[in-house]
Amino acid sequence: MNDPQPVGLLVRAKRLTSLARQAREGAEAIQDHTRTETALAKLDASLSELEAAVRLESKLVSSGVTSASELDLTKAPKDLQRHIASVGRPSPQLLTARANDAAKTVRALSDSATQAWSSWSQSRLNALPMDRMARLGFERRSVELRVESLKRIAGAPPTVENVDTFLESYEAVSSRLAKVTPEGPLDALLAKLPCHLDELTDDELRLLRVEHPDIGAQIVLRVE
Repeated sequence: MNDPQPVGLLVRAKRLTSLARQAREGAEAIQDHTRTETALAKLDASLSELEAAVRLESKLVSSGVTSASELDLTKAPKDLQRHIASVGRPSPQLLTARANDAAKTVRALSDSATQAWSSWSQSRLNALPMDRMARLGFERRSVELRVESLKRIAGAPPTVENVDTFLESYEAVSSRLAKVTPEGPLDALLAKLPCHLDELTDDELRLLRVEHPDIGAQIVLRVE
């Protein structure tokens, strides 16, 4: 007669092995789900940063700022779509790789935008006829403050908001300086400043003292 005890032990052992395997597979599934959620969150954050970088790039280009960026922003999304269509749900590793790609693109766009903005905005500031500033009278200080603000914005990494502020303020300053009536001799004199006193001719000194004393009153002499 066969002993039933070993059979019972064997069944229980198999059952325990099956339960252990299910528990292990369940834990692995939970870990995989957690890793996927983490990778998706990282990808979502990187894509949000990429969207902001692309918006800034578009703003700069529409404002006349020439960008040297020639990045292909369509390749990574297409690769991910093809993977999902052919393989199915992407792995956490693939999602993390795509997030890193997006972050790399953001850095490249940011560097390109900063370089292009710095060059363009400085060239715009250099184009302002600053020698006319002394002829603005009581408005001079407010215009000077605008110019100082423009210089700060030009020296900082660009944002969509700062680009708008720069364009608006620049137009106001440029328009105001353009309204100053050209005066050949006086404009030529002001363009020489700052300079040494002995670089001014008698006619130029007379121009300041007699014809434009309001301008002469704004000139400060000092010893180097």
